[in-house]
Amino acid sequence: MIVLIIVSVLAALALPGLSGFSSKKDLWAQADELTGLIAQVRMNAMNDGKPWRIVFSPPQRTYVSFCDANGNMQPDPGEQSIGPVSLRRGLCFGSHAPHGPNNTKIPDDGISFVNERVSFSPLGTCNAGTIYLCSERESLALRILPASGTIQRYSFEEEWRNLQ
Repeated sequence: MIVLIIVSVLAALALPGLSGFSSKKDLWAQADELTGLIAQVRMNAMNDGKPWRIVFSPPQRTYVSFCDANGNMQPDPGEQSIGPVSLRRGLCFGSHAPHGPNNTKIPDDGISFVNERVSFSPLGTCNAGTIYLCSERESLALRILPASGTIQRYSFEEEWRNLQ
């Protein structure tokens, strides 16, 4: 009985630390999924010869990607799409950092792309911007470079650290 009580007390002490680990794992998994989607959308644009877009809706914590075959910047019936995708529980667009990597301004909604939209051309180029993701304690930034569509990852603890 005493052993059972000791094990219960130790488990209760360990649980708060495990929740932080779980949210960090979810944040990194979400960043991995989003990075994969960005790469897929870029490849789709180059393979289809048509623009592809990713549109973020920060208040709803969602994003959707689609082939913009008619060029109207909106997902339409009949156009190929992926999503909408919801952020994992406990995650949101935004950051706990006072500024972005290289002292850039972090938008209030966590998306620095014009109209919360990444647009890939059939050449694989896109508009530049950064997507900020955060959990309760940690922040990540995914910066997309315009000419190549390359994604740079940054992690914020006390300062931004480039993960490449």
